[in-house]
Amino acid sequence: MNIEQMIDIIDDIAKQRGISRHKLLQDCGVKNYVSNLSIGRLPNIATVAKIADYLNVSIDYLAGRTENPNVNQ
Repeated sequence: MNIEQMIDIIDDIAKQRGISRHKLLQDCGVKNYVSNLSIGRLPNIATVAKIADYLNVSIDYLAGRTENPNVNQ
């Protein structure tokens, strides 16, 4: 998993939907998610699942494993 890619994907989806990163993370209850990623700490699957559910995309999409946001959703 490319950490920077995951951050970019999350930020892009949030921006397209008019949601700030802060609001997204606050709504998901994972305030330290991006800061943890930026220091190289990989997220646990529960955190990724919360964000994927919030954004209504698959975990594989957030991880950059597919370009289809609905695969395995």
